[in-house]
This record gives sequence, C-alpha cells and structure tokens, in this order.
Amino acid sequence: MYFLIFIVVLFSVVQSIFGVGLLLFGTPTLLLFGYSYGETLWILLPSSVAISAVQIIGSYDLVRAKREVYFFTIPALVAGLMFIMTSDELIDIGKIVGGTLLFVGMVRLSSNLQGLMKIFIKTNIGLYYLIMGGVHGISNMGGGPLSVLMTTVHSDKDSIRTNIAYVYLIFGISQLTVLFFLSSHVFQLVDVWFSVIALSAYFLVGRVWAQSIDVERFHSLITVLILIYGAVPFLGLK
Repeated sequence: MYFLIFIVVLFSVVQSIFGVGLLLFGTPTLLLFGYSYGETLWILLPSSVAISAVQIIGSYDLVRAKREVYFFTIPALVAGLMFIMTSDELIDIGKIVGGTLLFVGMVRLSSNLQGLMKIFIKTNIGLYYLIMGGVHGISNMGGGPLSVLMTTVHSDKDSIRTNIAYVYLIFGISQLTVLFFLSSHVFQLVDVWFSVIALSAYFLVGRVWAQSIDVERFHSLITVLILIYGAVPFLGLK
C-alpha cells in the first residue's frame, strides 16, 4: 500500500509540472512490479481523471479539439483496450508499453523525428488522433503522442496544458467505462483514496513546483527516464 501511495504521489507531482507523468511512468512501474494491466489501470486512472478535471477548471474555453477526440480517438481507444483486456494471456503488455516508450524517447531526442511527426500531424491530423487513441488503448502510453500533438497545434503553455488535460480526462473516462464491463478487478474504495492523495500532491507540492521549477532543464531527465523504462522489459529485468 505504501509503495502505491509513493508512486501516485511522485508521478502526480511530475504530471502537475509536465502535463504527463502519472500514466506515462506509473503504468510501466506497476507492470514491472507484477501488477496486471487491469489492476494498473484501476489504480491509476481515477487519480488521472481527478487531476485532469481539476486542470481544466476555469480554462475550458481553451479546449479546441473536441470533435477529433470524440470521432477518432475514443473509438480507437475503446477498440484497443477491449482487444488487450480480452487477449491479455496472449500478449506481453510489458513489451508493448516498453516499445511505445522507446519510440516516444527517440522522438524526444531527435529533432528530425519531431519534424516528421509535426508534418504528419498537420497533414493527417484525423489519422493522428485515431492512431493516438489506439496506442493509448493498448498501452496506456498515449501521453507521449499527445504531448507532441499539443505542442504542434498550440503555442502557449496554458493552452498546451489544458488541452492535454482535457484529452487525458476523456481517455480516463473512456477507459474506466470499458474496464467496468471487462475487467475482473473491480473498483474499490482504496482507488478513491488514491485520487484524494493524487489531488493533495498536485495542490500541495506540484503546483508550487510548477511555478518555480525550470521545466526546460528537466526535459532531458524525463527523456532518459522514458528510455530506461522502455528498455527494461526487453532486458528481462524485474
């Protein structure tokens, strides 16, 4: 229990600063420690939904891509998650998550890849939303592609953070709906407490640090962590 609290607090703080973190790092961490994909989602998603909802309060007018999210992202996400939840014994979810993280890390390192992805987004934005939904459904790792998308279509930090939070909110609600019907792990009262803990960390620590920390200086550290997390499943480390 204390381990889970530590994970929720740590990555909630990271998310409050960078816009992503709770799912991006929490998912591979719990999988590496033996939690099933369904259990991992039940533990992390309520907290992610709570933080995302708080982040868009008062800034909803900055949200733009509602149509694309509903028409392209949600169907792909639901299909991907249903596939994983009904085929979990046949698929190594750890390697799927790891592979996705390695790709995200390489994109963060390579300006050429970033440029190619931005060109793809500008010319095929509907398809990108579709792919992003599928990626998030099968791996819970849509935060990386989502960050690239929002930094491409928005220029100011408030719009970027608000739109990331909005899409994460829709991600989480859609995933919880699917889990309610397909997961053998059921929603428990402790999952509510994790949400309370996540919000406390967000307000008491994360928001303060977000105002004072030099975010750009820490992007390289985040990239290194992403690559390490991505490599571990392929190295056979537990």
